[in-house]
Amino acid sequence: MHTLMNVSTTLHYSCRFLLTLSLLIVLAACSSQREKTNYLHVIPSNVTEVAMMQLNELVNKAGLSGNENSETAQKLMTLLTEGASPALASQLETLLKEPTESGIDWNAPVYLFQSPTLHKPALALKVIDLKKLESTLRNLGKEGLCTPPAKANGYQTTDIPEAGIRLSFNDGTLLVLYAGSQAEVEKLSPAIAALMSQKAEQSLTAHPHYQALTQQKGDVRLLLTPDSLPFDLRGILNWPHGTQLLSYLLFEQGRIYASIQQAGFEGITGESNQPFHPQNARELQQAFLRMMQGIPFNIELTRDELLTVTNLHVLMEFAPDEPEIKAFYQLISQVESMNLRGDSHRTNFTVVLTQKNQNALKQLVDFGKQMIGL
Repeated sequence: MHTLMNVSTTLHYSCRFLLTLSLLIVLAACSSQREKTNYLHVIPSNVTEVAMMQLNELVNKAGLSGNENSETAQKLMTLLTEGASPALASQLETLLKEPTESGIDWNAPVYLFQSPTLHKPALALKVIDLKKLESTLRNLGKEGLCTPPAKANGYQTTDIPEAGIRLSFNDGTLLVLYAGSQAEVEKLSPAIAALMSQKAEQSLTAHPHYQALTQQKGDVRLLLTPDSLPFDLRGILNWPHGTQLLSYLLFEQGRIYASIQQAGFEGITGESNQPFHPQNARELQQAFLRMMQGIPFNIELTRDELLTVTNLHVLMEFAPDEPEIKAFYQLISQVESMNLRGDSHRTNFTVVLTQKNQNALKQLVDFGKQMIGL
């Protein structure tokens, strides 16, 4: 009998152990299924244009981080907090000093995109801490800068009605839509809901040129079509409607590089090594005409040639104090040379600045700060 009781007790504890183990396995399986959502999944695979940006690197290249920027940061802080309550001023100051307190991962790429269903510009950002993001938006809501976060189907939303902006977010994704008006935001609500529940196979990661987009060099990397280009540039480059294009923009010491090409093209362009220097607007137009015909090109302009073909030499004589003309003249004066070369498959663009020992983006930002008095 004693043996039977021991066997019974052993079986009892064994069953409890097995049940507990089974429960732990089930809980572990359930928790693994509740992984954070991938913020790239909010961008649809049929995206018409997308720009991938590494904001922290752009900020560093622009010289907007560190002690050297403390004066500009203080001026910006003063502008942002003018007329704000002490609570809001404290919140904004915290976010400027410690951006991670927003709950957003600023080390992850930021994506700006448009799509057929969401035909307005939208940003996709990676959420690293949902509680911090919720807290930030609640506090901003108390100050009347946005509506209080409201629950939707698997995500939350908050609006800035005066600007026509909606923020939709969950534990891994922040989708910021600029619709222009609150009425347009409401019209696009179903499209937002569909994107926030989108699966990997429907997203940008399933796009045939997604890997090529991410593998490009550049501070800004783009996937687009000719329809996304300015009308004048679209006419010169002359790519057929619907052509998939890859492009990038890179800022280096004293130089700016850009490239745009047909997606999938891996060949060598056939332009001449001898650059053509247009001496007037007519010669520049003729060079652009040859580009439109698909003839390989290599066009280069020095600073003086740029001032000539843009008529800035003449304009400065007649209207030297006109703010726009003066600013454009000062900007061109920082350029040493500009080169455009390629063929019907790829176009490369290079700007060489006179100041070689400083990043080109910082020079442009400093110029912009000077123009607006920062």
